[in-house]
Amino acid sequence: MLTSATTATASNRVPKPESVIGWTPCTDYKLATYEQIADYYRKLDKASDRMKLVEIGKTSEGRPQLMAIVSSEKNLKDANLKRYRESSVRLSQGDSLSESEARALAKGGKAIAWVDFGIHSTEVAGHQTAPQFAYDLVTSETSEAREIRDNLITLLVPNVNPDGGTKVAEWYRQNLGGPYQDAGYPELYQKYAGHDNNRDWYMFNLQETQNVGRQLFHEWIPQVMHNVHQTAVFPARISIPPYEDPLNPNIHPQVVRGVNIVGDAMGQRLEREDKGGALARQSYDIWWNGGARTAPYYHNQIGILTETAHASATPRVYDPATFPKTFADGTSTSEPSVFYPSPWKGGEWHLSQSCDYIKTASWAMLRVASDDREALLYGAAQMARDGGRNGASTTYVIPADQADFPTATKLVDKLRWNNIRVERAVKPFTVGDRRYPAGSYLVREAQPYRAAVLDLLNPQVYPDRRLYPGGPLEPPYDITGYTLSFQMGVTVNKLDQAVRAETVAVDWPTVPTGAVAGAPKYAYALDPRVNDSSAAVNALLAAGDKVFHSSAAVTTRTGKLPAGTFLVTPRPGTDARVTRLATQFGLSIAAVDAKPAKVTALVAPRIGLYDGFNNYDEGWTRLILDQFGFQYEKLTNASVRAGDLRAKFDTIVLPDATYNSMRNGRAAGSLPPEYTGGMTDAGVANLKAFVEAGGTVVTLNKAAQLPIKAFGVPVKDVTEGVPETTYNIPGSVLNLNLDASDPVAAGFGPNA
Repeated sequence: MLTSATTATASNRVPKPESVIGWTPCTDYKLATYEQIADYYRKLDKASDRMKLVEIGKTSEGRPQLMAIVSSEKNLKDANLKRYRESSVRLSQGDSLSESEARALAKGGKAIAWVDFGIHSTEVAGHQTAPQFAYDLVTSETSEAREIRDNLITLLVPNVNPDGGTKVAEWYRQNLGGPYQDAGYPELYQKYAGHDNNRDWYMFNLQETQNVGRQLFHEWIPQVMHNVHQTAVFPARISIPPYEDPLNPNIHPQVVRGVNIVGDAMGQRLEREDKGGALARQSYDIWWNGGARTAPYYHNQIGILTETAHASATPRVYDPATFPKTFADGTSTSEPSVFYPSPWKGGEWHLSQSCDYIKTASWAMLRVASDDREALLYGAAQMARDGGRNGASTTYVIPADQADFPTATKLVDKLRWNNIRVERAVKPFTVGDRRYPAGSYLVREAQPYRAAVLDLLNPQVYPDRRLYPGGPLEPPYDITGYTLSFQMGVTVNKLDQAVRAETVAVDWPTVPTGAVAGAPKYAYALDPRVNDSSAAVNALLAAGDKVFHSSAAVTTRTGKLPAGTFLVTPRPGTDARVTRLATQFGLSIAAVDAKPAKVTALVAPRIGLYDGFNNYDEGWTRLILDQFGFQYEKLTNASVRAGDLRAKFDTIVLPDATYNSMRNGRAAGSLPPEYTGGMTDAGVANLKAFVEAGGTVVTLNKAAQLPIKAFGVPVKDVTEGVPETTYNIPGSVLNLNLDASDPVAAGFGPNA
């Protein structure tokens, strides 16, 4: 009785979400901002010994990103929490553990479970569920909840994209009751990626991905994780595992079995709670890497994606007469089937129902993790051990003598973000007839996350899957190829032996040692094969230095550099700037004593970056421009229509978009007028006039349709109109043949 009274008193001290936010989360027509949800988490943290709140970093726009650690009061004692976290990491990295050590750690450890919300801000049910789910997990006194708190350390991320959560909530409030209430947020809700932020989970370009990835793959390494999304394959109410084929063969079988077990538990719990409409084995596969739930597969973690219906705070009635008769694979949407046993029959739907489905699915995963606590922990060690035993005869070497070693070092940085073990040679070593210099990096395939090594450093071979025998290719769920070395232009030599070399382990790689080879009589030379030479050139131009581009190979004191070499003639202060930039970017800057025969003066171009609203490629392009120090202005549809472009810009970049989408934009009435319409035919004509006046238009991907269709250029898109049965390479990495004499291809050579 004393225990019950004490518990009740403690529970009464814990604030309910509505007492802080002002309404019950998931109420129709209401969306809480990230600030409101974070405020609730802080108050919950202060009121309960079952939760610790930590800041895991800042967002792209400077907001504090929070993570809650929920468990029993005893588990959250500092010494205990530290021990359980370290046990999880040791088991996940357990290739060196003995059998008895692994068993003991698993027996005495607590499984780590993860639930994140709000990665896609317009999928509002997720981040609106976060307050109530945290409250329930902290305060519930059911035997199940107590067991979960005793057996698990649960990590809750209330919003993977806090900036977007606030933007979407404020947009909805601003338009509530008006014609654009359900129009959707019109711009990128993450600074650079928008909705494409779920494609960054092996590259870690975004601040939010780094914040979360540090917890997922370094600090805690949870055994199971739930990545909450919307919306389900219509008309299903929630999409759950098991997923579709194909299966990436690099993923450990225990991971796949774990995904299926959790999916079955979710389906069973949903049915027991009379929540019908759960669908499995549709749309989502286990092939591609790079998503928040797929990247964990390559770290021996059970990654769960759910997609719940109705991503809106506005209730709606769904008429079953309008439902499609079948799903994409021909399965009936109205008749029970093995992976859709309780078809949803339509009717009224509210945000609160979507939130309830998310909570049920999350509780189901936590129950599995709690029941299988010891097995999950020991399984992590087993998978790590398997990775360490296999691949012992394979080593990947990243040579230090490749032209663009600074970018090679960035590749190593990506590998380390993935917690892939990397070594650096402290002395030269020889393999066969190849001599590798000191500073070269080695990645041994035999390591706990062997799956990640295999997947990122080898070409993917996507299976030939047809819709029917002899028919067209079955469309993949996502990308099919993504080999990291190919994408980054880095030489990685795969050697079929356990290379012997004197090495040290790499924690985080440092920028290569830069050097300036003496004061020149004519100019400093920057190698065009090095990506970061462009960043240095931009900095020098901004400082007022004179920079030239050589049309032919350049002789320096230390050897020859190819055509396209950047030449910087000294003036007061140049020496210091060049030395600083060499150190900052790891550049080897040579001295040139005689002026080459043909050089062209460079000026910083006035760049206009076209933004037709909510274009992912515009955001990623902006990230690259920012990273390499290019100055630019955003160019809107209104600006293009206004004309006089040559007076303002030297170069206009058109990110990936179709000709029609650029010309027509969004339909009138779909959004406020300032967000609708495209550049129109007048804007297209203005772009053509810009080119005719000497300006340069750079098109990315499908944006090439615009000059091809409207400028009369002698170029043909040979793929236009070709059926998919003849030409279909979705999501692939291609090799390009280049004209090395063209200045645009400077530094690339004949292939890229």
